[in-house]
Amino acid sequence: MDRKTFFDKEAQNWEKEHQCEKERAKLRKLTPYLPIKGGDRVLDAGCGTGRLIPYLKKSAGDSGHIVEMDFAKKMLDIAHSKHSFSPIWFIRSDAQHIPFKEKSFDVVVCFALFPHIPDKQKALKEFKRILKRNCPLVVAHTMSRDELNTFHKKVKGPVTQDLLPDQEEMKKLFLNAGFQSFTITDQPSLYIARGEA
Repeated sequence: MDRKTFFDKEAQNWEKEHQCEKERAKLRKLTPYLPIKGGDRVLDAGCGTGRLIPYLKKSAGDSGHIVEMDFAKKMLDIAHSKHSFSPIWFIRSDAQHIPFKEKSFDVVVCFALFPHIPDKQKALKEFKRILKRNCPLVVAHTMSRDELNTFHKKVKGPVTQDLLPDQEEMKKLFLNAGFQSFTITDQPSLYIARGEA
């Protein structure tokens, strides 16, 4: 089973599992690390079922634009069914081939996606390409690196080996893609890697 089939198959379960208060509390802990301002154009890369949309919308405001992108059709369908208001757009694509022009976005959020990208360097170069100068990419998870990697190793299917690189490897990947000011936060229930284009 490939990753796309796996995530399409898991879409309904993913949505159900993340509707509890414990998961919402993790998102509230995460959102202060997302540097989104009113009017920003934001790409939610690997948006899944759209868990971040309410938080992104609140930060970007009525003048902001949010693009939800995922390669799994069923994940994207659920996100669209819950949030069919504008200015939110839904696009089926993957992070290695992003269908936008250079310097199209003020912020790219890569939430619960990065370990699942086969060619991480290529994806980071794509994120850098579509970001405006000095604008941030945020790789985010509601688990620490160790928590996430332990969890993935227990999951059957194509994601078993989808792991977050260690801090030195992440820094190398970001810098090789042209990002600056790399920082990382890794603590229980929170992982943030950030660089600026």
